[in-house]
Amino acid sequence: MFKNILIKIKNKYRDLKISTKILTFYSAILILSVLLSAYIYQRIYNHTLSEKVSEVSVQTLHSISSNIFSMLDNAKNLSKVILASDEIQQSLRKVNDHEISHDESQRIINTHISRFIEAFPFISSIYIFDANDQRYGIDRLPLKALKIDSITEASWYESAVAAQGGFILKLNAGDIYEDLEGEKYISLIRIINDIYTQKTLGTLILNISDSAFSDSYKDILDEYGTDIMILDEEGRTVVDFRDIQVDDIGRLMVFSENGESIVENINGKDYLVSSLKMSRYDWSIISMIPFDELSKESYIFNVAALSIIILNAFLMFLGAIGISRLISTPITKLLNSMKGVEKGEFKKVDIEAGNDEIGSLRDAYNIMITEIQNLIDKIVKEQKIKRKAELDILQAQIKPHFLYNTFDAISSLALSGKNEQVYQLMKFLGSYYRISLSKGSEVITIKEEIEVVKNYMSIQHVRYGDIFDIRYDIDNNTLNYKIPKLVLQPLVENALYHGIKPKGEKGLIQIRTRYLNPYIELSVIDDGVGMDEEIALNILNNNDENTKPSFGLKGTIERLRIYYGVNNPVSIRSAKNQGTEVIITIPAKEEA
Repeated sequence: MFKNILIKIKNKYRDLKISTKILTFYSAILILSVLLSAYIYQRIYNHTLSEKVSEVSVQTLHSISSNIFSMLDNAKNLSKVILASDEIQQSLRKVNDHEISHDESQRIINTHISRFIEAFPFISSIYIFDANDQRYGIDRLPLKALKIDSITEASWYESAVAAQGGFILKLNAGDIYEDLEGEKYISLIRIINDIYTQKTLGTLILNISDSAFSDSYKDILDEYGTDIMILDEEGRTVVDFRDIQVDDIGRLMVFSENGESIVENINGKDYLVSSLKMSRYDWSIISMIPFDELSKESYIFNVAALSIIILNAFLMFLGAIGISRLISTPITKLLNSMKGVEKGEFKKVDIEAGNDEIGSLRDAYNIMITEIQNLIDKIVKEQKIKRKAELDILQAQIKPHFLYNTFDAISSLALSGKNEQVYQLMKFLGSYYRISLSKGSEVITIKEEIEVVKNYMSIQHVRYGDIFDIRYDIDNNTLNYKIPKLVLQPLVENALYHGIKPKGEKGLIQIRTRYLNPYIELSVIDDGVGMDEEIALNILNNNDENTKPSFGLKGTIERLRIYYGVNNPVSIRSAKNQGTEVIITIPAKEEA
C-alpha cells in the first residue's frame, strides 16, 4: 500500500514542469530543514537552560545552607552564653541543693533568658530543666506541655550527655511536647554542667521555628519560583514545601543522597529537582523549580529564534524561485521553440545564456534549425519530389521528443547534484548533433554513423540505466564508406523501445557491419520481444500505417530506396519472443 503511494507520488512528480519540480524539491527540503532546526534548537536551548538553572539552583542551596549554618551558629553561641551565665549557674546550683525555692529560681532564670529571646528574633522559645525536673522557660507562644515526667526520659537524653557539653539538634525536641497543632521546631539541646565541678546542673533547649528557617532564605527563592524542603538526618521534614504536595518523600531522600539535578513529574507537572547534603548536621536540602517558570524565560528567545529561522526559510525560498527560473526559463523557451518545429515553424531560439550547458544547447539547436531551414529552402527551390519526401522523413526523425526526454534527464541529474553525469550527457548530446548535422551534408561515413549510435546509446544508458547492453561488431573495411546519415540510429532506437523495453528484463543490442564486395551489410540485432512474420512483411511493404514498431524502419527503408534506387534494401528476421534482426544491404560506393 505504502509502496504504491510512493510510486504514484514519484510518477506525479516526474510529470511536473521543471520549475515546479525545483520549487517542490526545495520546499520539501526547506520544510524539513526548518522543522529539524527548530527541534534541535529547542532541545539544545532547553538543555542549556536546565544546566544553567541547575547550577543556579545548586548555588541557591549552598546559600540556604550557609544561612542555616549562620542561624544555628548564632543559636549555638547563645546557648554557650546561657550555659556560662553566672546567674543561671548559681540559680541552678542553689535550687538543686534546695537553698532557694523554685519560684525564686524561676524569677532569676526567666528574667535572664527573657533578654536573650528579645535579642534573637529567630529564637521561638528557651526552656531550662534543673536536676529536680523543674522547668523554666520563655516562649513567644503559650508554654508547651510535656509528654514525659522527667527530662531524663527523653529519647535523646543519653546522646546529649554523651556530647559532653556539646549540642545536639532534634526536630520538636525529640517529640517531648504535647500536640503542637502543626507547628515545627528545630531544638538545640545541651546539658548544663557546673563550670567548676562539671556536675550536671540541668538541660537547655533552644527552639527555632521552621518559619524562622524559611524567613532566612525567602528572598533567595523569588527567582524561578523555587520551593524548598529541608529533611533532618532521619528523613523527617524540618521545613516542608510551600505549594507542592509530594507523596514519595522517601524517593526524594534517596535522590538527595546522589547530589544530582533531574527532571521529575509531580502531580502531572514537571519540576527541576536539585539537592544538597549539609555537611555539618547530616541534613538534606531539596529544591524544586517548576518548568513553567523556565518556559517563561525561554519564550522570548524561542520567538526570536523561530523568527530568524522563518526569515532564513523565506530568503531560501526566494532563492529557490530564482534558481528555478534561471534554469527553467531558457529551457521553457527552447521547448516552446521545439513545439513550433512540430508545426513546421523553424525559428531560432533567443535565450540569454553564457558558455554553459544551456548556452551550448541553444547554439546546437539554432545550428540545427538553420541547417533544417537551409535544407527546406534548397528542396523548395529544386522542387524535387524525391528530395522533399526525404526531407519530410528527416524532419520527422529530428522532431524534438528525443531532446525533451534528454533535457528531463539532465534536469533530474542536476537536481540530484550528479554534475559529472550532467557533463557527460551534455557531451554525448552535443557530439550526437554535431555529427548528425554534419554541416548540412546528406551523407556521412559509416564510422561517423557508428559514432552517432554510440552517442545516442550513451545518452539512453544514462536515462534507462542497465536495461540493455550494446555490442559492436565492426568490419574496419567498411568504416570509410559513405551512407545516408541517420540510417542505423533509428533502427537502434526501434530495437530499444519496441524490442528490449517491452521485454521487461535486460536485453542485448548488437551493431554489425560486413564488407561483402561489392556490397556492405549493416545489421541491428536485438533479443527483445520480436514480431510476427505478418507484421514484418507489412513494415517492408509499407502496408500498415498503424504498425507501432515500424516508424524508424519505414523511414529508413524509404530513404534507402530513394538514395540507392533499389526496391528491397532491407530484410527482417524475427519471431515472436525470439528477437529481431534488421539487415541493410547496400552497394559499396563513394568511399571517403
